[in-house]
This record gives sequence, structure tokens and C-alpha cells, in this order.
Amino acid sequence: MIRDPIFGGIDWDGVRQLAFIILSIFSLLSFGAATSGHWYDPYVWAWAYISGRAPLFIGLSMTLLLGGFYWMQFETGRL
Repeated sequence: MIRDPIFGGIDWDGVRQLAFIILSIFSLLSFGAATSGHWYDPYVWAWAYISGRAPLFIGLSMTLLLGGFYWMQFETGRL
């Protein structure tokens, strides 16, 4: 949770924790890939998969961003 439910601001400790978790996952993924090839192989595969299905991922990202925006508006009482 990166939004402070009490004061309504951004919870910077939550942001740091989320960034640390994401960085740790990507580091472990890169280390695991480096043991059997190049460290960037999972990212090349993911980019090829996403670019091969670009319309699907554009629609999915639009839906997720709009859903998150309206959820945040509803949670703050503006909707």
C-alpha cells in the first residue's frame, strides 16, 4: 500500500519497500538467468512476447490505468 489511508498522502516507507521488493525480484531473476546464459535473456523474451501482442497489452494497460484511477477517485471520496 503506497497511499496513507489516514492522512491521504503517499506512504514513502511503502514506496521504498515496494521498490526494494521489485529490485530484489529482478536481481534474483537476472542472477538465475546469468547462470545458464545471459543475464538479460528473460527481459528479451518478455519484450518479444509483449511486442508480438502489442494491441492486447495496450488495451490491458489502458484498462488497468483507468481502473486504478477510478478506484483511487472512489477511495478518496471524489467519485
